[in-house]
Amino acid sequence: MFKNIIFLSVLFLPNVLFAYDCSRYQYDVDIDIKFNIKDIETKKSDEELVGKLGYTEPIISYTAMASTVIIPVHGGFCVSLRGIDIEINEDFNVIIDKRLKENSCAYDIVFRHEQDHVDVYKTVIKDSLDEIQKSIKKGAKSLKPVFIKSDKEIPDFSEKINNSDFVAEIKEKIKEKLKTENEKIDERGDSFYIWKCDDFYKEMKNSGIVID
Repeated sequence: MFKNIIFLSVLFLPNVLFAYDCSRYQYDVDIDIKFNIKDIETKKSDEELVGKLGYTEPIISYTAMASTVIIPVHGGFCVSLRGIDIEINEDFNVIIDKRLKENSCAYDIVFRHEQDHVDVYKTVIKDSLDEIQKSIKKGAKSLKPVFIKSDKEIPDFSEKINNSDFVAEIKEKIKEKLKTENEKIDERGDSFYIWKCDDFYKEMKNSGIVID
């Protein structure tokens, strides 16, 4: 009697316990990265800036799209990650105080300063592409093939990648690099040279304005 009870209970266990083992279908994932940079757009501020004469607005977007392989197996399908296409886009708005006349001494100094900030964003991302690829490739190994009963249950690997810890970690590393390099630019004391511009010196000597 006891054996029969055990046998019947096994029959009613969730089907997930009998899912096909898809681990044999884990592939070495191909990683492709595209890095796009748009031209800088320079704008005059709508109002007078307070405490600075210019600043850079970096607009950085990152997306990862996954491609998968679906293999028919007993009882359903195995879905395996096969490739990841990463696209990184950089765009910049350089905002300069409305009081500075284009091509003036002060305007040119502020623009060159902000151009250096832009170059930092370009360089740091570009120099990090190999590290990004290695990190993504390493992290992709943690995304194991998944068994599904129906091809309507295909998991969204793209979402898993974009929300993964390994993507968050590489973003944080890049963020710290950008912070360090931008601080070096701001610590150069470029605002000192603006006071050598006669027109600026006469107009803003007592304003206490600095370059950000």
